[in-house]
Amino acid sequence: MTPRPRLAPSDDAARRRICQSLRESLIVEASAGTGKTTELVNRIVQVLSEGLTAIDRIVAVTFTHKAAGELKIRLRQRLDDERARARDGGELEKADRLESALEELEEATIGTIHGFCAQILRSRPVEARVDPAFEELTEAEAARIYDRAFQNWFQRQLEQESPGLRRGLARLAWRPDWETGPATEALRAAGKKLIEWRDFTALWQSEPFDRDAAVRDLLERARHLWGLARACTRTSDGLVSSLRPLRDALAWIERGRVADYDTLEAVLLKLSADLRSGFRKGSGFFSREVTREEVVRSYENFQTVLEQFRLEAGVLLACQLQQEMQSLVTEYTDLKARTGRLDFVDLLLRTRDLVRDDRT
Repeated sequence: MTPRPRLAPSDDAARRRICQSLRESLIVEASAGTGKTTELVNRIVQVLSEGLTAIDRIVAVTFTHKAAGELKIRLRQRLDDERARARDGGELEKADRLESALEELEEATIGTIHGFCAQILRSRPVEARVDPAFEELTEAEAARIYDRAFQNWFQRQLEQESPGLRRGLARLAWRPDWETGPATEALRAAGKKLIEWRDFTALWQSEPFDRDAAVRDLLERARHLWGLARACTRTSDGLVSSLRPLRDALAWIERGRVADYDTLEAVLLKLSADLRSGFRKGSGFFSREVTREEVVRSYENFQTVLEQFRLEAGVLLACQLQQEMQSLVTEYTDLKARTGRLDFVDLLLRTRDLVRDDRT
């Protein structure tokens, strides 16, 4: 007998509360396409029809201009429908309130969150410490200013001691073959994220970690693993073949091609990916001195330690880069200030500070 499918719990009660419980604040969480905008429109119409507020005191914000335009169209249609229904039902006072809301709909603040913030700042420029005639930067304009700031910062960092940048460039130079694009693009993207998160001003901190000692330990483990693999005299053995990237990396290092720990770190991280992508245990007899299982256990242990190193070294690198990129944030802020414009993050931060710090 086929079991009956379990039905999702009804949300009718939640929808009724949104529409009817008009004197309390609600937070509604729901997935895309579940009708949040519909219920928002219903609640606005109900508030207006009950005379609890006027249309010019309504604020409805979303993230995109397209969504805001659709919201206003849907609200206008719903108001028109409810006005006609109230008129037909003899509820003349209610119909008049909805008629007034329709006539003054353009007075309502229905738009993007950034547009709402700009409206607030323009109404209180002195308290917000902004130019009363400020303009909003488009994303394209902000990107151009950021590119200029990044280039200025990058050139300065290359001329001075920058351990984070040096490590980052070393890692990027040893990226796996399938990763393409200039190394600076990854750094540019990281800096862009810090610009977007510049309201989080605290410097990141890492746990104590001796990166150089960890590199030396990993090299010893790598030599030990390859020493075990060399015990097999059959060069065609699958396990030995899959460990050849380890042999090549060690030979490259032993020939003196690597002179600093930043490059050694990058080589080890690439080695981990190279070994994992083609690893095979193989089968059959391995050697009289070493069993196949012993080599596999050594390999797995090496990868475990290497993965922990990747995490800890990555945290250290992120902290170093975040600290060094504070001057990038400053460079971007200064260049932007010269234009007398605010970007989207500025609008949010300035409005937050105004509401938080100025009680008048």
